Amino acid sequence: MSQIDPDNYQTEGSSALKDTATKAGKTVTKKVAKKAGQAAIAKAGLLVILGIVAVVLIFGMIAISIFIIVASGGEEAKREGSGYWGGDISEIGANEIPTQFIPIYKEAEQKYGVPWNLLAAHHRVETRFSSINPMLSPVGAEGHMQFMPCTWVGWSHPSCGGLGKGNISDSEKVNPAVISQYGGYGVDANGDGKADPFDIEDAIFSAANYLAANGADEGNIRDAVYAYNHADWYVEEVIGFADQYVNGYVEINTVDNDYTGIEVIDVGYKWIGNSNYVFGGGRNQSDIVRGRFDCSSFVHWAFDQVGVNLGPLTSTSTETLKHLGKRIPLSDMQPGDLVFFDTYKKDGHVGIYMGNGKFIGAQSSTGVAIADMSPGSYWAGVFNGRVKRI
Repeated sequence: MSQIDPDNYQTEGSSALKDTATKAGKTVTKKVAKKAGQAAIAKAGLLVILGIVAVVLIFGMIAISIFIIVASGGEEAKREGSGYWGGDISEIGANEIPTQFIPIYKEAEQKYGVPWNLLAAHHRVETRFSSINPMLSPVGAEGHMQFMPCTWVGWSHPSCGGLGKGNISDSEKVNPAVISQYGGYGVDANGDGKADPFDIEDAIFSAANYLAANGADEGNIRDAVYAYNHADWYVEEVIGFADQYVNGYVEINTVDNDYTGIEVIDVGYKWIGNSNYVFGGGRNQSDIVRGRFDCSSFVHWAFDQVGVNLGPLTSTSTETLKHLGKRIPLSDMQPGDLVFFDTYKKDGHVGIYMGNGKFIGAQSSTGVAIADMSPGSYWAGVFNGRVKRI
């Protein structure tokens, strides 16, 4: 509607109306222009503000992306620097690890992200690279990497409990569908339709699967190794071998050990040159972690590592140990038998026979060490002939 002539009475020839119209038109034009200018300024201001916000958002996203990249790179660097994980095999590794196993470790590393040398170290500690026979522990762990059946098949299996031996049939144990049903870690690595702890590929891949599930693929190496076997000595031993098997490790204070293949003997090597004899020591976790043993507590510890309980740790002594097991004639002595010596009293000292006239034990002068009991030696002179097989 016109604001100039609301009643539509204007006369074209009237100058007054024309002047009025002209003035009114100028006023309206100014108002419209003013409002248009204000709108344009407001619009321009809004565009500027939106532009600034967009720039800030873009730079913020760039900064966040850079932070994530840097943080990720830092974590990778931290993981790589916190031990010797993966990489080229060392001279120690090349001399000790059977070559046929290395490709399997590395394939498992590719699949699960678990360092190949960690898998090699577990294999070394568990079964001496599959050299023990049979590959079955006293508590029921099975195969190349010593899985408890319930861990392999899954702890939700109705028979599982306690230490995890369960009552699982052989057919269930190797059935991938059963393992999937019960949430186990057994893996059919070679695609033969079976997940078998006595198949080397299946066993190594399954170990990688288990370690990855416990954080090894994210750099939580110690936690993963402890989950595999809840023992501080086990963690130290596995990590020690893992470090040695890749370049970058510097060997310090090594002992020239001739491993026997008898597990209860070989577990003791970790304490040679790294322990102290303390009469009455070794009967609590604090002492054990620090390698403080006397002869009987060391024997108790060694057998405990292979799943054999020699009675209450707090009351273990040569007197309790000499009544365990079966008495063996000297002509039938074998590695792993207990041997007793008359020192400060009858049966005052005990060790574990290694064969070839040697035994391993915690001696007061050396801590845990290999000692000579061959004819003419001090220990032969105090050996009382008592031999017990546990």
